[in-house]
Amino acid sequence: MHNMSKLATGAAYGASAGTVANGLLTRLSPDEWSALGVIIGIVVAILTFGINWYYKRKTTLAQIQALKSWPTRPVDIAED
Repeated sequence: MHNMSKLATGAAYGASAGTVANGLLTRLSPDEWSALGVIIGIVVAILTFGINWYYKRKTTLAQIQALKSWPTRPVDIAED
């Protein structure tokens, strides 16, 4: 009996989600969805550029710092 209750609950939630999704998807026309897709694509591209720039700059600064601390002359290694 407990399994039937879980099944009925899942079916009710699924039907509710389907109704909400249908309402959201039919609210905009295909042209509006296209415009929204273009805008979202531009925003994602700008965010990707910004994140890549941040981490490339962070890597470059770390490399510069490592080079500054690099020895200026070879270190003598004593052989025994």
